[in-house]
Amino acid sequence: MGLPPARPVGPGARLAAVAPSGPFDRDAFEAGVAWLRERYEVVFDDRIFTRHGYLAGSDERRLAELAAAIEDPAVDAILCARGGFGATRLLPRLSVAAIREANKLIVGFSDATALHATWARAGVRSLHAPMIAALGRAPDSIRRLWIATLEGESTPLSRQLTIVSGGTRPGRLFGGNLAVLHSLLGTPYAPPLDDVILVLEDVGERPYRIDRMLTSLRQAGWFDRVAGVVLGAFTEGQPGPDGVAVEEVLRSHFAGSPFPVVEGLEAGHIDDNLPLPFGAAATIDGALFELSPAG
Repeated sequence: MGLPPARPVGPGARLAAVAPSGPFDRDAFEAGVAWLRERYEVVFDDRIFTRHGYLAGSDERRLAELAAAIEDPAVDAILCARGGFGATRLLPRLSVAAIREANKLIVGFSDATALHATWARAGVRSLHAPMIAALGRAPDSIRRLWIATLEGESTPLSRQLTIVSGGTRPGRLFGGNLAVLHSLLGTPYAPPLDDVILVLEDVGERPYRIDRMLTSLRQAGWFDRVAGVVLGAFTEGQPGPDGVAVEEVLRSHFAGSPFPVVEGLEAGHIDDNLPLPFGAAATIDGALFELSPAG
């Protein structure tokens, strides 16, 4: 049910660091690179440190860096430095054919959701996981899972979550940041959703904005196509004066859905951000969420 395996990654693999979105803290990035270099070869161009307002350099710089990492036959996987904003600006000039031919994992989350969508359109797996600037301070438990998932170890992930809408369905894992997915609505860059177990997370979005985005996706028919939904962390989205919480909004949208929905997965803008292999086989069975990385 899952997509075919991506190019293998193991100890000594050559990993290309890219900054397709915003600028980042250099010390945090270098701490992450130092940890990665204990196991892998990590390469990047010093222009990765370019700053252009809220972008890590011009669109041309960021696009050229990402395209080079995709097309370089010596690179085994691609790691995003951090998120922010800017990846969606690159989508019209990214080659889906080149991504399909290279068949390399791209690793990141948040703004990298736009790239996960492009990889999904290419039929290539990707990894929703902490980025380089967070790896230097990530808990050891997450680092171990990060390595295992990057290297394709077949240990299944199993979590007892909270049921929002009951049921049992298998599917192919995909998802990411709700706001970024919403930004792809009505564009040619929206991801394939048929039979997908859709993971959603977000940060810094007030409850009414979460409501607005979910309403738009529902009215566009996105939820008519999915096999199920897994709700991750929705952080820094405090209630307004009306007192409505994000959790109330999520439940109002998904309670009674014709597909299974569970909440409470440790995925998103949190310290214990689980690495999730997008494209792998997944199942929701009541409160149980199971993921087979090798499937």
